Amino acid sequence: MRKSEEGYTLLFVLVTLTVLSVLAVATIGISLQSTRLTEIRGTNIEVESATQNELNQAIAALQQIVATTAGTSPTSSSKELFNDPTNQIILKLATATPGVKVTLNEAASNVRVKAFDLTAQVEETKGDQPTVRKTYSQRVYLSAIPSFLYYILGSDNQVILNGAPRIQGNIFSREPLKVSASPNFIYNGATGSYTDKTARSYIDGQVKVFQPKDQPLLSCSDFLSCDTSVFDPTVQTNLVATKEALVPFDFDFALNDFLNIPSTTSLSALPGYLRAQPIKQAILTGPFLNELSTDKQLIRPAPMENNTVTITDDIVKESKEPLIIDGNLTISSLNPVNQPLEIKRPIIVLGNLLIRGNVSFATTMFSTGSSRLDDANIQGIASSSSQNTLILLSKGSLTINRVNKFSTPQTTQPDMNAFLYSDDPASNRIYSVGSTMNLHGGIFTKGRLEINAYRGTLDLPENSFPQDVLALQTLMTAKQSADAEKSRLRLTYDASVLQNPTAMLPLSRAVQLYVETPKRLP
Repeated sequence: MRKSEEGYTLLFVLVTLTVLSVLAVATIGISLQSTRLTEIRGTNIEVESATQNELNQAIAALQQIVATTAGTSPTSSSKELFNDPTNQIILKLATATPGVKVTLNEAASNVRVKAFDLTAQVEETKGDQPTVRKTYSQRVYLSAIPSFLYYILGSDNQVILNGAPRIQGNIFSREPLKVSASPNFIYNGATGSYTDKTARSYIDGQVKVFQPKDQPLLSCSDFLSCDTSVFDPTVQTNLVATKEALVPFDFDFALNDFLNIPSTTSLSALPGYLRAQPIKQAILTGPFLNELSTDKQLIRPAPMENNTVTITDDIVKESKEPLIIDGNLTISSLNPVNQPLEIKRPIIVLGNLLIRGNVSFATTMFSTGSSRLDDANIQGIASSSSQNTLILLSKGSLTINRVNKFSTPQTTQPDMNAFLYSDDPASNRIYSVGSTMNLHGGIFTKGRLEINAYRGTLDLPENSFPQDVLALQTLMTAKQSADAEKSRLRLTYDASVLQNPTAMLPLSRAVQLYVETPKRLP
């Protein structure tokens, strides 16, 4: 009996030792497997980081290439990069970052935007681990579309809002945005004075200010607090500091590109250069423009017409070749608003430009002098296949003169469909106090841009116009309103201009780089 018990005890001990041995082996196996998985996971992280680092280095190298097109002394241009992307971009990136494959994505590119796909693959094998391979792709865009086409209002200096305009779209101001409750105005030759702190600028969008975050983004008059409370509270206005400096627009470069002539041609030498070219040329015998060819054509005014050509009839033959006016140009329409004069081809004015009356455009225009819109009702041409609005670029000042004083504002239809740009460093001012304006498009100036707008009801028959500026001030106070729908200046951004044929958009010398988020490939 005793021997039997001793046998059972020995068996129990042996079984226990066996179980413990199995558990120990299993534990060691699990530990080894866990260590191996940890090592593999670490290798995965290292390879993934290395892959994305390759892409980051390629983008940094691309930024250095792009930087040569900007600054005060650019050594390259968008035209040079875009005309030869293989040598100017792809091969340079291949030298700087040989681990990244760079391909031009033709389907996503056009004459103003080039898309490149960057692909990086890194693999590593450690010991007896399986090979870890990661592949990432990242798309980048190089754009030569001028920055001002992305804003409803902007200045390469400072935007000033006096009074209460109604604005839908984004604003850019290099200096802090200046806001006051007092629009400037002149009536019958006398300067007026008016303040309404209850009517505040309505801005449905972002205000981007090129300032560090620790610097003021706003400059205020008339208000106790200088923050977003100075804006109309019925919409959210985002005031943001941006590190993205506006890419300066090189007017001369864009004009020469549009004419397809050497970019080094100066404005002063431009008329003589064009006269010496083998293009169709004509000298008018009277003030009005005759029947035109659709080819590139240079028109010179009649000797007795004060160096001015006048257009009073439609130019409906669509053409991408510019009509060049070697002098001043007046576009004067007596047509009714429902049958406006139509302009469907690019026009280059080597002088001053005046537009008045009801005119519809589907084109881009350059003026090397000043540009004046004198009670002009400017519309797009919906039936045009080339471009559905006006892009006007003026080397000199831009004046918008509205003579529709004390009329009812247009709220359902704009009285201007246009993107307007002035390269003049002097201040540009827009007044909508007695007059009204409803613009779809955008306004951008190199110098300060001052907006003066009244909010209230000033719809009066002519026999009830105020006698003098004091009577007008009294009427403005009596008729004032805080409702944004009562604003006499309405500005709405029109993004459809970016959907127009890109060859008709002006070319920016400087290139902007846009980067998408990297994507992992199988």
